[in-house]
Amino acid sequence: MIFLRVIAGQTLTVFLWALWLCLTSAGVVQAQSMPEKILPMDGHITPDGQKIELNWFDADPPRVGSVTVKRRLYGEIGGETWETLATGLGPVLRYTDEEIKPGTAYEYQVLRSARQIVDVGYWLAGTELPTQSRRGNAYVIVDETLSAPLGPRLDRFERDLVGDGWQVRRHLVPRHQNKKDKRLENLKAAATLRQWLQARYAEDPFGVHTVVLVGRVPWVRSGRAAPDGHEQIAHASDLFYADMDGRWSLTKKGALLDNRLPGNFIEMQVGRIDFSTVSIDRPKKEIHLLRSYFDKNHHWRNGMLGDLREAYGKNEHLEVELAALRNIVGAQSVTTGTHHAEGTQKPWLWGVNFGDWNAAAYSAKTPIKTIFAINFGSGKQKISRPNNAMVAMMGLPWYPLAVGWGARPAWWLHHMALGGSIGDVHMRTVNNGQIDKPFRETMDYFPTGKYLWRNPVWVNLLGDPTLRAFPLTPASDVRVEQVAEGVQVSWTLSPDEDATGYRVYRAPAESMAFTPLSEVMVGQGTAFLDSAPQEGARYMVRAYGLKKVYAGSFYIYSQGAFSHETPLSETEAAQTLRLVTPVNQPLRLPDVFNVADPETIHAVIAEPERGLLRYDLAEEGWIYTPPEGFAGTVPLRITISDKWRSLQTALEITVQG
Repeated sequence: MIFLRVIAGQTLTVFLWALWLCLTSAGVVQAQSMPEKILPMDGHITPDGQKIELNWFDADPPRVGSVTVKRRLYGEIGGETWETLATGLGPVLRYTDEEIKPGTAYEYQVLRSARQIVDVGYWLAGTELPTQSRRGNAYVIVDETLSAPLGPRLDRFERDLVGDGWQVRRHLVPRHQNKKDKRLENLKAAATLRQWLQARYAEDPFGVHTVVLVGRVPWVRSGRAAPDGHEQIAHASDLFYADMDGRWSLTKKGALLDNRLPGNFIEMQVGRIDFSTVSIDRPKKEIHLLRSYFDKNHHWRNGMLGDLREAYGKNEHLEVELAALRNIVGAQSVTTGTHHAEGTQKPWLWGVNFGDWNAAAYSAKTPIKTIFAINFGSGKQKISRPNNAMVAMMGLPWYPLAVGWGARPAWWLHHMALGGSIGDVHMRTVNNGQIDKPFRETMDYFPTGKYLWRNPVWVNLLGDPTLRAFPLTPASDVRVEQVAEGVQVSWTLSPDEDATGYRVYRAPAESMAFTPLSEVMVGQGTAFLDSAPQEGARYMVRAYGLKKVYAGSFYIYSQGAFSHETPLSETEAAQTLRLVTPVNQPLRLPDVFNVADPETIHAVIAEPERGLLRYDLAEEGWIYTPPEGFAGTVPLRITISDKWRSLQTALEITVQG
């Protein structure tokens, strides 16, 4: 509860009495070295789906001590949930679990020990895992100063969340004020938002909740720690918003003191989409970066950036994260490489590396092309500071979509191997162990890097926490027609070879609450009859299919495609746009790509194969520069979308010699 006291002639003083706790609980984070090292694993499910063969052929040394293998059902949490399958196996290099069943996901832990534990590895596997059409509750928290300029993108983003199975609520909050005398006011706004989220959590305490912070939502800084080995400082912590029951310590001046989560765990997933730290006093740049982010977010969700199955990485501090890439894409699909070299060459699903410290090194001229990234390095965890390198990386065009610091503590990326979200990865990284108990008894995963870290406050996720790997491309052009028997819903098939069926949903007029009208219709059917229609109702169609990945296979729904009176494919907007420019002459794209339109969004999906496309802040527009001396036609893939419809089409630029 927040108590306010107004004193005549003085500013408002905020006392967060409900957060007050004995100051000794805040603790000082100690860099205790971990005896464990990471064990690089591999795994293969037999063709009959009855066995999983685990191996650690790439371990160094290959044989050591004795081996213990543990297993649990995926989703179980707590160190005590691991069940021992075998122990004292000797210095073996493989193990076969002969008791697995299709439709169930299993998580494995392999420990090799000599005089003490030497190394530990994890593997996630399963086949034909069922999917859920409902994800949970998503709260889109928006800096109120950005609500209007981002309006169409926010509407489309919420539509995408609904089409992914989320129940969505938007909530506006005051913008963080970057002045020392506003610290208490910022803290009051943060506490008020946390109370609002706690109320939403209380409405569904057993549900899944995720928080998406958009813009300069009030920062909360807590503790004094130096996880990067430099000066001890207070760190920005969005975990404050995701912690529903912890009692945070603070001084009467409003300084939070906790270096660790006071309640050990967060109950909500949380991620931040905020470019204010790389666009200081340049509001047009901030708005452009946010709009571009929501464009690439939409493109990835709808399968327009591809179903990527490769990763790269390199850094001795990031061995845990690098080992997990093997589970997601397979060891043969992991390239040794860095963000600024291999990461710029082609699109990747994951990139794990120690990127440049300088935000200016993340340039649109050499964009890094990974969807998800770990960007380790000194100072980068200080995400509220100006010119943060991780924020700059996420602000690149086309890619990336989510960035984390990694290593201290290590992030457990294998949660994405079978359809999990980056929010799942982040949450399981944060909720790893209990501070007041021995780490080997309570932690789900170790090592946490070179040092032992449990529940630190600086583990923040930049980006949308609901994003997943391996998207299924949706259907398109959902149409409705009144017929004698009711309403006929029809659509264009998904081009995705993994799509095997479709499911139809309906929402009442002016509502976003879609409920299923059908089970999955297996086959390539393109129509459904609603024999008991509701006046003004809207319809949604989701493709359904089985994704076969390195860790096994899982069923998945695509994003929803929504009905509209006039599908975009039947409008003039569907026609290929054609532009002409003389050789060596830059070209500004039409204003539909540059000016905020309250109805329609035009966006480029990916960079051109030839030449350079970048956004010029001075010109307030996208500028295409052809290669020196080049003459010919350059195609660009683009999207045209509004609140309910989205169409992929083309823009052709002809350079005339």
